[in-house]
Amino acid sequence: MADPAARLGAVPATLYAGGDCRIVRLDAADPGLWPALLARRPPLPVGYHRLHCAYQHDYFASAHRHYLALDSLVYWRDEPVGVWPLAVYGDAGGLRLSSHLNGAYGVVPPLLLDGLSDKQGKAVSAGWLAALAALVAHFGPALDPTLRIVSPEPWTDAPDWYPRLLARGAAVAAQHRLVADLTWSEADYHRQLRKSYKSLLNQAARTWTVDLDARGDAAAFAQFQALHEAVAGRRTRPAITWERQFEAIAGGAAFAVYLREGSGRLIGASLYNCSPQAVYYAVGAYDRQLFDQPVAHLSLFRAIGHARESGRRQFILGNRPFPGDSPAPSEKEAKIAFFKEGFATALQILPVIDIAGANLAPLAADRPEATG
Repeated sequence: MADPAARLGAVPATLYAGGDCRIVRLDAADPGLWPALLARRPPLPVGYHRLHCAYQHDYFASAHRHYLALDSLVYWRDEPVGVWPLAVYGDAGGLRLSSHLNGAYGVVPPLLLDGLSDKQGKAVSAGWLAALAALVAHFGPALDPTLRIVSPEPWTDAPDWYPRLLARGAAVAAQHRLVADLTWSEADYHRQLRKSYKSLLNQAARTWTVDLDARGDAAAFAQFQALHEAVAGRRTRPAITWERQFEAIAGGAAFAVYLREGSGRLIGASLYNCSPQAVYYAVGAYDRQLFDQPVAHLSLFRAIGHARESGRRQFILGNRPFPGDSPAPSEKEAKIAFFKEGFATALQILPVIDIAGANLAPLAADRPEATG
């Protein structure tokens, strides 16, 4: 097997160059172009903010021996038109490619500006597939032979590159995601809550106070970190990841909810990443002595209310695993999913595509060109 460390150090700055399209690693370009592009592309899925991406890189880099961020910009005729979160990581057993979007395993396609023609879009699709094929060839046997491609959002129509993957033997499955529709009125949403939650929320509201921080309260966030470590019994991740999350709150890309006893003691805290259109439940920590109390219920309900009040349209509660999934969910995962399901208004289906990396090379060679 090729030395992974040596292969990581030799990844070129330009992942793809063909015709009018180029894909260039962000560390070889102007990093300010990333947020500038996102500002031009509503609606925006959660997870693409630079601080969201940086958090994922810091988190996964701390957990693996080998790691290289490959976040890239997509150019069309030297104009930036898209962003592509990406990384390669692994241990002694080998390497994998993943975008880590919201912490999920799998490569997402680049997020492109609206306004590209159909031919241009197809040429860009061919470009990022060719970039993946080049990375597969570069890492050789050190890379997992199967590549996973996922979508950040449910599909209503399949993208142009999807049937091309199917023609090369891709296998397709699905993951399920729980969401709350924030366009519902507060009254309508409350009516559809799981019946048992309504009395629990009333009880919780009488018992604890709720504070919401969307600006960046350093003292409160330090208490959040301390609570998280106390509940876990140890420090589970490096300090830089907490710094990224606090920067996201201060920068308007996240918010936190704090629950306190009358004495002021923090007994629950949760963090939510957000874009202008959506909110994603990221992490929570709750006093273990109150595990049978509705602390998390009140925290999540208040976060959903804030998301609605701030004009977002969707609250993403997270994946909903089922017994038939492979691997099957643990008892803990199933309980967490059942809890979140009580707040959801819909179950979304997102595609998961597995393809042999070796099958990308001939696919990339047969690429459409575009003009205009």
